[in-house]
Amino acid sequence: MKKSVLFLFTVVLASFSVSCGGGSGNSLADMKLTELNLTDKGIPITIQAPEGAEIKDGMFMGEFGGIKMLDYEIVKGEFVIEVSMDDTKETRTVEQIVNDAEETAKTEEGFVKFVKKETNGFIYKVKIDDNEDYKFHYVLMKDGKAIEFTEGLKLFTEFTEKDAETLYNIAENAK
Repeated sequence: MKKSVLFLFTVVLASFSVSCGGGSGNSLADMKLTELNLTDKGIPITIQAPEGAEIKDGMFMGEFGGIKMLDYEIVKGEFVIEVSMDDTKETRTVEQIVNDAEETAKTEEGFVKFVKKETNGFIYKVKIDDNEDYKFHYVLMKDGKAIEFTEGLKLFTEFTEKDAETLYNIAENAK
């Protein structure tokens, strides 16, 4: 439930970014990627990220209702992916987490449609005024913990469908 509330808050903030700007035209698929290990940050994964990417604390880093939340944004230029996990053993299945996130996405202002739906995640389209944005949510279950990936917060620019697909594939290939 707490993750659903946090996801909803992220959706609201991201909606603000859609209503405020336009994309840059750069493609994330063209960036040279290298392996980045988040294990020393408390999240037991390696993920592909642009060379020289920074790992920044995300807005949900901290303790909420007695649950320690690990939340990082991996950032370099137009590349922003958020990776989060809490310190409690997950009691829901991946399917339940994804279904909850889908329901939250459908309530987002400007929600248009899902462009990709799979067992572990989805990509969806949002349109506010003339601005289109593509977002994603992906869940990896590891060591009894749900590691969740979303597009990071980009103010004043949007992700293209190709960008969202690139980020989704990076999440899908995290180990």
